[in-house]
Amino acid sequence: MSNEFKLPDIGEGLAEGEIVKWLVAVGDTIDEDQPLVEVMTDKATVEIPSPRAGTVARLNVAEGDVVQIGTTILLFGDGVDAAANEAVVTDVDAPPAVTSDDLKQARELARAERDAAEASRSDRAGGERKPGGVAAPAARRLATELGVDIDKITGSGPGGLVTKGDVRSFADGAAQAPDVGPRGATVDSTAHDGPLAAPTVPDASEERIALKGLRRTIAERMLIAKTTVPHYTYVEEVDMSEVVTLRREGKSQAAEQGIKLTYLPFIIRALVLALKDHPYLNASLDEDTGEIVLKHYYNVGVATATDRGLMVPVVKGADSMDLFDLASEITRLSDAARDGKIALEDLQGGTFTITSTGNIGGFLATPVINVPEVAILGITSIRERPVVMNGEIVIRHMLNLSLSCDHRVVDGAVAALFVRDLVKFLEDPGA
Repeated sequence: MSNEFKLPDIGEGLAEGEIVKWLVAVGDTIDEDQPLVEVMTDKATVEIPSPRAGTVARLNVAEGDVVQIGTTILLFGDGVDAAANEAVVTDVDAPPAVTSDDLKQARELARAERDAAEASRSDRAGGERKPGGVAAPAARRLATELGVDIDKITGSGPGGLVTKGDVRSFADGAAQAPDVGPRGATVDSTAHDGPLAAPTVPDASEERIALKGLRRTIAERMLIAKTTVPHYTYVEEVDMSEVVTLRREGKSQAAEQGIKLTYLPFIIRALVLALKDHPYLNASLDEDTGEIVLKHYYNVGVATATDRGLMVPVVKGADSMDLFDLASEITRLSDAARDGKIALEDLQGGTFTITSTGNIGGFLATPVINVPEVAILGITSIRERPVVMNGEIVIRHMLNLSLSCDHRVVDGAVAALFVRDLVKFLEDPGA
């Protein structure tokens, strides 16, 4: 039996995971199926159990490292003097940890493979690599952030593809180049007219927390969403008075079945009806093929706040569920997410997302799209407000809706028509 423990495949389509927390230490004697390590994927934190009993001789990666599936992360000792080994090995024999930048760059290389192939054929024909070739999208974004002209960079990737590493190297080289004054005179960049600024001293009133685990995943996904997707938000109000009445009437029956009936099932049911009439809201954009993918199934993500950060469990087949089914499934998923026991399959396959601050408050929001989806609905709290009906001022239960859309796929008029129909289904829930 091998003494190596490799990071196993922990989810469909996942290539790597972040080591969040080691649950064992060098020298520990462990049992089969004992949890060894917490690993954060793109979707959730999972505990990885030991495939065997034995002694921990070596931990090959540190907490916070991002490693590929199949990387050796631990060695079993079986009686070997574990004290002779360090907790985290740095010998040349230990496989290097892969950084998140490396992995994201690898994804961008794969996405750009189609364009790079043409350039690669040119290279094989005898041409030299020249600046201004194909660039991965992440490399172009980085070049913009660093103020670098990407057309001046020679790519080191396949077919001359410009990578993020190429951009950083080019920017570092430009930063280290001496400033040249008139007639080529070198300018002393260390000269100052006034006194030097005092070195930064750590402020005892500040606390620094490592950006890792789910928080790092959220940060990366939000950055991608806001820098690659042209957002706009359409806001409308809806009279929820009929829904308030129906919920009040159904709460006791739901409680008899152990079900907590909130407003969310009513909103999801109306949402699905509107999505069926407006398929471009229930879609994604396949940038590799240049195709809009319309999805004729309805898996609604429900953004859920947890102690570890935001998660989006998915209610699958929402169109086939009644109100009580929806309520039960929402409760199951949200409880599992908050308890840290959510399964990976429950976080995948969403086609549209709802985010709610109803239990907190708020008037409206501009929610960020859950890429690769093309729209997200933000809802706040239902409040009694005076409105005009038939020339009279009456008190109604009103709710504001905030719909953010990807303008590449969803035109403003399409979003407005979708919200119009959503409002219709909510104001007349029996229709």
